[in-house]
Amino acid sequence: MVYCYAYGCTHRSDNNKSNCHLFRFPTDEKVRRKWIDLCRRADRKWNNGDRICSCHFKDGCKENGPTIFTYYKLNTRKRKKLKEIEAPASVETSTCITVAGTCTSGTCTNQSDRNPALDHTYFHPCPFFQCASRTIDFHSKIKELEDEIQRLELEVVRLQNTGHAMSIDAIKNDQEKMLMYTSFSYDVFKIIVGALQRFQQAGWSVTNVSLENQVLITLMKLRLNLRDLDLADRFCMSRATVSNIVNTIISAMHEIFYKGIMVRMCMPSQLMYKVSMPKSFEDFGSAKTSIDCTQTTKDKPSDFNQQGASFSNNKSQHTMKASTAVNVSSLYPGYVSEANIVEHSHFPDYLAPVDLIPADIEDQMPSGVHIEIPPFLVNKTHFTWKESELCYKIARHRMHVEREKEDFKKYQILNHIPANYQPLSTKIMQLCACLVNLQAPLLKEIV
Repeated sequence: MVYCYAYGCTHRSDNNKSNCHLFRFPTDEKVRRKWIDLCRRADRKWNNGDRICSCHFKDGCKENGPTIFTYYKLNTRKRKKLKEIEAPASVETSTCITVAGTCTSGTCTNQSDRNPALDHTYFHPCPFFQCASRTIDFHSKIKELEDEIQRLELEVVRLQNTGHAMSIDAIKNDQEKMLMYTSFSYDVFKIIVGALQRFQQAGWSVTNVSLENQVLITLMKLRLNLRDLDLADRFCMSRATVSNIVNTIISAMHEIFYKGIMVRMCMPSQLMYKVSMPKSFEDFGSAKTSIDCTQTTKDKPSDFNQQGASFSNNKSQHTMKASTAVNVSSLYPGYVSEANIVEHSHFPDYLAPVDLIPADIEDQMPSGVHIEIPPFLVNKTHFTWKESELCYKIARHRMHVEREKEDFKKYQILNHIPANYQPLSTKIMQLCACLVNLQAPLLKEIV
């Protein structure tokens, strides 16, 4: 036996006197929720076994939807006489409104004249009672709008606490900030971005961050060696996104500027060197390049064998070394000697017998190549006049080499490469050497 789910309705499935049918609730969630709200059952929740009788539908048709309800609570102590309510215009004039099964219009002669759909133990509402369902809809919409307002208020608070994300637009007109964060002017910065736009990146890419901001993040990482958490806070993104951006842009820039330019150009001819040679190097007209070795520290490796290979007794730290000349060699563990690094980098293969190399490494050089090494005070108290003049000439041009090395070392990431970027350590050092070449020349006579 199933009762009607509507509040105040006593019709049930085994009562044939009511002459009504029990309908299932709709399967559509939105329509079913509307029917349940109209039934106003606060005493229990709806379940799949509940039904609603056809007396609550206009003309007893389920397609019309439930519109006939009552929500008045009758006072059990003192009942008030209910006024006659005008019938809907769509209902025929012969239909009367009943209270407790008694005709109040005086037009009915017997029970058979009544509309079975209106045979209830309570009065039927007025035709305008449909506004009650509209009111329920309005309440639900108001609730949704209040929730939306609360969500937006929380979003505003979050944005106020977070602040504005850093971007290239905020610093591109400030030359001092551009040099501090990227070491380039905005014009050179746009050239780098333009080169990356033509580069087809395969695999992972960021779509919600512009390419200019991705390059800015990478250059700030190389220049200032900021932590990923710091960059994530500045640009309002996650640490994983920062790490992915830095790895991707470094690999792309290394492919363009190092492999695409420096490696392909290799060692220029002696004639090209003489054409662009500054006056401070006129005493060394046959000099091609200056060779030296540089090293950077790294985190202590977890592998015991790697710990012994990378530990440097001079620095008392775990280091990596590379030779710097026209190109930058790969990074080697700290225990490898500088002469072995130069030999393994195949740098001597690019030299001719007439070349002059200002350096302090004379091992493994081809025969005929002259190495200009400053004299040392060995078993004597002072230099001779010729040795002093030679020291002055070497220092005159070596000064600019050291200035260039200082710009190279201004990339703070070369002081200590973080553990999560050690697989890219060689690319990072070679890329920093390429970026130094994009900076303004040290000597004004070089154009």
